[in-house]
Amino acid sequence: MFVSFSVGNTGPFKEITGITTLAENLKKEFLEENTFKVSGQNYNKISYIYGANGSGKTNYLAALTKMQKMIIMSTVLGVNNNKLLEVPAIKKELSSPIETFKFDIDCKTKETYFEIQVVIEEILYSYSFAIQDGKIQKEFLTKKKKRTEVLIKRTSPKYEDIVLRSGLATFKNMVSVVREDALCLAMAAMLNNPLASMILNEIMNYRVINMASVGNAPDFDEENTNEEAIERYLKYLKIADPTLTNLKVDLESKIDKHVLSDDDLENKELVIKNIHVSVQSLHATYKDHKQVGEIELPFLKYESNGTIRMLRVLPAIFETLDAGSTLFIDEIENGLHPNLVKLLVGLFNSDESNPHHAQLICTTHNTLLLDGVRRDQVWFTDKNQYGETRMCRLSDYPNVRSNDNIAV
Repeated sequence: MFVSFSVGNTGPFKEITGITTLAENLKKEFLEENTFKVSGQNYNKISYIYGANGSGKTNYLAALTKMQKMIIMSTVLGVNNNKLLEVPAIKKELSSPIETFKFDIDCKTKETYFEIQVVIEEILYSYSFAIQDGKIQKEFLTKKKKRTEVLIKRTSPKYEDIVLRSGLATFKNMVSVVREDALCLAMAAMLNNPLASMILNEIMNYRVINMASVGNAPDFDEENTNEEAIERYLKYLKIADPTLTNLKVDLESKIDKHVLSDDDLENKELVIKNIHVSVQSLHATYKDHKQVGEIELPFLKYESNGTIRMLRVLPAIFETLDAGSTLFIDEIENGLHPNLVKLLVGLFNSDESNPHHAQLICTTHNTLLLDGVRRDQVWFTDKNQYGETRMCRLSDYPNVRSNDNIAV
């Protein structure tokens, strides 16, 4: 379960800032409808991020994606496989260093900071690291149930300065594989440490979708294109396009396997899977307003941008709801009718469609979504005259009361 994500000294974020889904004590304001309880704490099902164009909303979600990519790249770097480093997608990512905050010259020589908090099996895990000039300067992992326990304490790029405890202690004998530019937690997970794997599986399962990416085909695979899944999509796609009768999805997979030769990584391989997706839409044909047949059309060519966007996001929404995970959507209203957006958002508020307490974090300009929303669900990105963005909650403003119409 996602609790919070913070970032500092990258993009428009000079100081450490971010959001949390931990609900505040707001006199039971929409408590049952909009929150769920874990270990005595209430958490919001949905968080909305508002802000002017260029204020940092998209950058915030991009920072989470960057953190996830750094976890992946740590594994890639740790295997010391030159052939693997030439894979185009990997080569591109490794050639894209983290950019520090640009509008303060002192920030060039300071660390970039990432921190994420998650709850797994009613235990709060806080994972953070700082990076500078491509090297990991600090890395910490703590767990908290009744008291806080430090599991990873790293105080320099060198593996000799990594202290491991409790569930990570079994990685001590292999800690020398951790490079100066790689994350310890990522390498521990790769080498089958159960606790590290569990935490990173949670973090890596968070999906980030930009609704402005209209031209991209949906993220389809064998699991989310079965007959039952297609029926779920059609229920909502038909609202956008009533002529639609069915979808036909063809997948073509290409798998590249890279055997890892390092002694510490014996009998392991990295698998890169690329899937080419072809989507056809089926529509009824008529004569004198009576159906006489069907026609098959290329979905991305003939459907409207709004319908394409719907199909782009629906698989991720249903996978998130089924898994009780967290989905991040940038510009959720982009190209969609406001009623469709409210319908999609409503899936996360409903106990019937969201029995596993999945969460949605979305950036938006649509104030119509604020009807029946708690003040601590609403966040703002605020950029000052120095180009610095900070994130604050609507509930932080003392003059906004629970009975105010915050949609105005």
